[in-house]
Amino acid sequence: MKVVIDKKYLDKKEWVLSIPHIFNKEGDIVYKSRNTLKRIPYDKDNFIVKRYAVPYLFNRIAYTFLRKSKARRSYENAGKLLKEGISTPYPVAYIEKKRTGLLYRAYFISVADNSPYMMRRYVDSVNGGENILVQFAKFTKMIHDKEILHLDYSPGNILLSTLDNVNTQFSIVDLNRMRFGKPITKRERLMNFRRLTRSEEVMRIIIAEYASLCGWDIDSAIKEALTYSRNFWKKTDKKIAIKNKFR
Repeated sequence: MKVVIDKKYLDKKEWVLSIPHIFNKEGDIVYKSRNTLKRIPYDKDNFIVKRYAVPYLFNRIAYTFLRKSKARRSYENAGKLLKEGISTPYPVAYIEKKRTGLLYRAYFISVADNSPYMMRRYVDSVNGGENILVQFAKFTKMIHDKEILHLDYSPGNILLSTLDNVNTQFSIVDLNRMRFGKPITKRERLMNFRRLTRSEEVMRIIIAEYASLCGWDIDSAIKEALTYSRNFWKKTDKKIAIKNKFR
């Protein structure tokens, strides 16, 4: 078993090593699908532990010999974000367990984020959330300008806290699919918003602010972003329909 622990949490090594054994017994489920997210308290602190699903055989081989595991990427990417001044839950450790010489289970442990909201709260309709959407556009441009591209930039992966009536603190999670250190084109920037919302009213507010900050023509930027968004949701609906058909 491979275990990497941040130096700030070496005093919790024994607990980290126990995660694979206690995961099914302790804590509260935050989210469960292929992967499982649990909030587990320890020593007066709360931690989020993400257990990744057992990869398919091809991916087990790839994660063992060719690519970093999702847990390791999440851990390392969190460190990169924090160095850039971008908020994300502090990475505590990652664990990789092998079976028959191949990666079998992986865990990523972080400090629990106390942000009370997700962007999901603000993307279905505007409903008085214009200020949040404008600030979100500014936050996203800041990330893009640092040559950071979150490849699963969806409402459930963006946490936020309203600090007062004007300022909002954003934090991003689910970090295993990210790109660093490569200039982001206009097309990539606008495509990055495609998963956020089905509401074209919400999208127009976000893109108008983003385009203004970039010095782009606002109308053409909105038109391009909406095209990417419509295509994404059209494909998503087709996939859902096919799945439902064969249930």
